[in-house]
Amino acid sequence: MEFIVTARKWRPLRFDEIVGQEHITTTLKNAVLLNRLHHAFLFSGPRGVGKTTTARILARVVNCKNQNDGEPCNKCDSCRAILEGNSLDVIEIDGASNNSVDDIRTLRENAKYPPSLGKYKLYIIDEIHMLSTSAFNALLKILEEPPKHLIFVFATTELHKVLPTITSRCQRFEFRRMEMEAIKKQIQKIAETEGIQIDELSLFTISKKADGSMRDAQSIFDQFVASAGKTITYEKIKDILHLIDTEYFFRVTDAILNKNLPAVFEISQELVSNGYDYLEFLSGLLEHFRSIFTLKVTKNPTLLSVPSAITNRYTENSEKFDEKDLLRMLNLIAQTEQQLKFASQPKIRLELLLAQLIEMPSVTEITELIAKINELKTLPNKSTITTPTSIPTQVQPSYSHTQLNHPNKPEVPASKIKTSKFTEPNITPEQKTWDDFLERNKKNLNGLQSISKSEFVRVEFKGTQIVIFISNQFAYENINNKRRQLRAAVKDYFGNDYDVEIVFAENIINDVSNFPSTTEQSSLTQTTQDIDSVNAAKITQPSNSTELEQTIIELFNAREIPLP
Repeated sequence: MEFIVTARKWRPLRFDEIVGQEHITTTLKNAVLLNRLHHAFLFSGPRGVGKTTTARILARVVNCKNQNDGEPCNKCDSCRAILEGNSLDVIEIDGASNNSVDDIRTLRENAKYPPSLGKYKLYIIDEIHMLSTSAFNALLKILEEPPKHLIFVFATTELHKVLPTITSRCQRFEFRRMEMEAIKKQIQKIAETEGIQIDELSLFTISKKADGSMRDAQSIFDQFVASAGKTITYEKIKDILHLIDTEYFFRVTDAILNKNLPAVFEISQELVSNGYDYLEFLSGLLEHFRSIFTLKVTKNPTLLSVPSAITNRYTENSEKFDEKDLLRMLNLIAQTEQQLKFASQPKIRLELLLAQLIEMPSVTEITELIAKINELKTLPNKSTITTPTSIPTQVQPSYSHTQLNHPNKPEVPASKIKTSKFTEPNITPEQKTWDDFLERNKKNLNGLQSISKSEFVRVEFKGTQIVIFISNQFAYENINNKRRQLRAAVKDYFGNDYDVEIVFAENIINDVSNFPSTTEQSSLTQTTQDIDSVNAAKITQPSNSTELEQTIIELFNAREIPLP
């Protein structure tokens, strides 16, 4: 018995047998039933999706003498002649080899003659985009005003190369790429009819390798049958297409999770030994991490383009990665895939990618970093301010950059020093709502709440004055830039009598209550002005002082002392 390839043997003979193009077959059937046939059709789409097959079915149904619900009978003389390729009413032309002006002139001369058997005469021109510009222009007149018996059907895989003057005279139908599930079902149906056993992983491999083309899938199926016989398993056929086993991708995942750097060179060497293509490996690796990322985000296994047999492994891996880390990995693999095409040493570039994936640190939120830093800060920073030795000890002021003691205020014993974040003496009910104030204004004062939770920030209430002491330069600049919004928010929440002040202090001690209030600052200023030697012990200020620092200089009558 003569062997017929699957793509020809299983070529659809009716509209309802065409897979995955229902939006086109339904329209054509209705046009036949309603007798609203256009004189020119343009079928565009990828290879192997049914363009030529649909054109032949249309040719049979318009000339069929026993139409049944818009479908050809495939038994009458006209249908059999078209099926056997003997019909004089259906002419198929290859646009690639008949693309000259002379070929189109011959077509125009022959198109004038009426059909010999059926009602219509059809010209099916495949790969119409291969016609020359002159040939396209020669086709325009007859395409716009053809005889009543003439129908054109054009097919192309590159619609953008067809002249707009041609497309505007046609009804256009865009054929879709075949879905993987549709290809799997069709191949499984063919295998069952042919008495061939095939496992799910092999069906998945065929549908994936076909890349949306039913004809390619059927050709691969023939190749598998020729190699494996009546029983097709993945283990038998993976070497036929030289497929990269998915186990390689899971090995990369395990190496990343275990920080196994030597695995880079083991995987690289095996790829070289087996003769695998590096670009194909990266393409598979990108799809592998895309599947993990999809499960991590959606928790929906039905969205994966992978066999159900390995879905559980993807689910387990998705729970071990963070979304942000997966995004960085996908981006890095995609960039390397582009770079590898032009790399002089692709093996080294691939090993570098795998090493980067393994050594890539995990993403950490800024709030987590601040919390970890605070845990490590067990010792206070040393003050950078020193008192000149030329000042007599009996007249040296008892205040420093970060601590100001009123002359008449008794010292607080060390055992009674408070260690709480907020020291609010004589707390009133209104003053207990500082945390609520931060929570309420966390959006318009972005960053204040997280910074206020750190150990280098202290908040003190002095009556209606709120003083924020900050020992971190970055945090100070961050909050100081929001001074106007902060004051407005404080007045809106606590009342118009309240005001806020932001003070930079290099070393915040636990007992911040030693900072003087506004009235104490005035008294201290008067006291320090009476001591002539205090001018030599002023706090060093940067030349580009901020508004707050300038205020402090004026308040304490300070001056700049150059660093030695």
